[in-house]
Amino acid sequence: MGFTERARRVRDRRLAHGRRVAALCSCVRLYHPTGHRATLSFLGELAGPYQQHESALLRALEALEASRAVWRAEAVSYVSSRVRQKRLGRRVPSPGEPPPSRMGGHWYASTPNVSRRAAMHALKLWERDLHPGSANDEVMSVVRGCIATGGRLTDGQLDILSRLRKGDEPEEVRWPVTLVGSATGAVRA
Repeated sequence: MGFTERARRVRDRRLAHGRRVAALCSCVRLYHPTGHRATLSFLGELAGPYQQHESALLRALEALEASRAVWRAEAVSYVSSRVRQKRLGRRVPSPGEPPPSRMGGHWYASTPNVSRRAAMHALKLWERDLHPGSANDEVMSVVRGCIATGGRLTDGQLDILSRLRKGDEPEEVRWPVTLVGSATGAVRA
């Protein structure tokens, strides 16, 4: 069953509310731009307590579908661009041009403020759940600076962010760095 069928179940008023919430969670299993748990939590922030209220559940689904639609449009645009580039002989995409199909760390939205808010929300969850000593000092410094300033980093922090993104870092560094990039508007996932 695909995303569209699961979304239809969220809207189906004949189903019990709990089953509709489970259908929303299934939608998030298929499309989770900031991670599964962070996406569900952010939908609660955007729409309200969707676990209890039907109107909030429908707003949460609407927000998720809107993000997914922007992501899909960007993916189609990327594919068209790559086809044109390949015809010109450029077989390998530039490193700063990750395909939108490689989802993660960026809430696709028509308004940048929603993308920034989603990234900040995910960063706060990441920091809260972090095990002591599991992230290096540079990453923690940039994450905490981003959270403290609402996504506005100093030039020095942006330099660190740029260096970390260029390195071959493990996932535990890439994920928060990607979220910081999305929160600052400096980079896209």
